[in-house]
Amino acid sequence: MPDLKEYFMILAWAECPFCVKTKALLLQGGYEFEYIVLDHAPSLLKNYKSIYENETVPIIVYHNVEEGYEKVIGGYTDLVEYFAGEVEADASRND
Repeated sequence: MPDLKEYFMILAWAECPFCVKTKALLLQGGYEFEYIVLDHAPSLLKNYKSIYENETVPIIVYHNVEEGYEKVIGGYTDLVEYFAGEVEADASRND
């Protein structure tokens, strides 16, 4: 089994449409992720919102285990933009 090099952490509510869309997008792309539903943990969610400076869910955080850093992506729309930027970066590297 290969070592885990990177993954996404999704902090979510179970019935949040953008949380569900985030999960579907990551599944479709074959990405590793953990999906943490915080419906019954309002204090914990408040803490995460403070840590990641994001007031809405989902809160999406990219973790690069190999290089030892994390990056706050933001919400669903931010994730779509993040992936679009990666596609553009890959295309320019191939030029």
